[in-house]
Formats: sequence, C-alpha cells, structure tokens
Amino acid sequence: MTTLAKILVTLCLSLACCSCNITFNGIKGEGEVVKKEIAINQDFEAVKASRGLDVILIKSPDKKVVVEANENLHKHIKVTVEGNTLIITSDKNIYMADEKNIYVSYDKLNKVHVNSGASVASEETVVQKDLDLSATSGADIKLKIKAETVVTSVTSGAMIGLTGKVNNHKANATSGANMRAEDLLSLVTEAKATSGANIRIHAKNEFTGKATSGANIIYYGKPEKVSEVDNSGGNVRRQ
Repeated sequence: MTTLAKILVTLCLSLACCSCNITFNGIKGEGEVVKKEIAINQDFEAVKASRGLDVILIKSPDKKVVVEANENLHKHIKVTVEGNTLIITSDKNIYMADEKNIYVSYDKLNKVHVNSGASVASEETVVQKDLDLSATSGADIKLKIKAETVVTSVTSGAMIGLTGKVNNHKANATSGANMRAEDLLSLVTEAKATSGANIRIHAKNEFTGKATSGANIIYYGKPEKVSEVDNSGGNVRRQ
C-alpha cells in the first residue's frame, strides 16, 4: 500500500470513528417542535453560542430568550448569564433536529462569539457603537450591521458574512476560515489573513492588508491610502 493510500485510509477511519462518536454520545431531536420562553433577569451585552445551536438576534427592550426545538431537546439546551455574557449551549451534542433555534431579545450588544458549529444571524440591522465579532471551529455569523468600529476574528474553518456600514473595520482570519465583508462599507480597513484563510473586504479611504502562508485577501473600493504585504504564498489584491 502506498503512503498516500495509507493516509487516505487513516483519514477515512478517523472520520468514521468521529461520526460514530458524535452519534453515540449525542442526541437526536424527537417529538413536536415547540417554543418555550426563558426569562432573563440579568443584563447582558455579549452573546456566546456553541454546540451547533442557531441564534437569531432581535432588538428589543425586553430581556428574554425563546427556544424553538423538538420537545426532547429543551431540557438539554442551557441558557445562562455569566458576568455580562449570555451563554447558549447544550449539555449534549445535537446531531439531528427539526429546529434548534434560539431567539435572543437584546437591548445593547457589543460582542458576539460562536464556536463548535453554532450560528448567529439577524433579520434586522444590528446598530451598535462598537462590535466585536468572532467565530471558530466551523461556526458562522451572518449579520447586517451599522457601527463606528467593528473588530472581527474568524478561525478554524468558521465563516463571518457581513453587510452594512462602519467607520472602521479590523479583520483577522486564520486556519482555513472565511470572511465575506465586501458589502460592508468601511472607511478605514485593516485585514490580516494567514494559514489558508480568505478575506473579502471593503475599504473606501484607507486599507492595510497582510496575507501569509497561503492566505488570500481581496479588497473592494478605491482607497486613497493603501499598504499591502504578502509573503509565504499569501496574496493581497484589489478587485
């Protein structure tokens, strides 16, 4: 058996074992899809989601969370507030469900972090002064935003997709992650990408970009001030 064949066989076995492990240790959604409201008695300004749950943000003065999921999943989905962070997770891996939506009503929000295949989205524009958005481990964030400053970080195969308008955007992507922000209009933009990550971003007045280790940065707009650095197989170019 060739070395390549051995590698492929090992990879397939690893994926199969991983899949079986998720199935044996996880839970499948059963029963009707029902909605249950969870009262939130503490203020929060940040949201952290994990375990493949789908979070939908809703601007509202009311602090509440509504869980929409199969009946048997509700006892496993956990929503708590620690410090100023609303934490949304599950005590078991949910490998299949008709719905696993978490509707979060927020008043002020300055930070969103998602990991482990979770997602965060909103049907309306998220309007805040400053935003810190991060996604890792196959998670994703898809938002339309309006802010003075946004800082974004995406890693380990995760994805962030943004539209809207900001004054300043500082973006970082690594480890095969993707950032799609070419429709997020930004006056001053700084982008760094490495390890096979990809960034598409907009810059109107100023742009600073650095790509290394097989990463790619494509920037849109016609900024007057530009600084580009690419090495170790990285690539920075204007579209």
